[in-house]
Amino acid sequence: MTLTQEQISKTFELMQERSDAPKLTPEQLNAIDLLILGKADREVAEAVGVRRETVTKWHKNPFFSAELSIRREELWVDAKLRLKSLAHEAVNVLTRGLSSQDEKVAITAAVHILKTVGL
Repeated sequence: MTLTQEQISKTFELMQERSDAPKLTPEQLNAIDLLILGKADREVAEAVGVRRETVTKWHKNPFFSAELSIRREELWVDAKLRLKSLAHEAVNVLTRGLSSQDEKVAITAAVHILKTVGL
């Protein structure tokens, strides 16, 4: 289906007439903070002072869900960056393990290195 320029203009005008997305309440923002920390809906509800059913209903709100997804992604990105920053030290530990006097430690280090490089 190909849209005409007139249809595109009309759609754009309708989009401009829409109201802004509703802001999330402080309770909803606090709930998101707790949810990304792994709290259950029941715990979140108690902490922010609403019923569990309310938190469940918030999950169905596209603005709440979008903010929750964004915040979870930010958390994962931060965690990945932190892990990557530790990789150099981890390699150093394995390298020292290879020359350990304890044969079990040296073998374990060697096995980890070989698995990591795919051998």
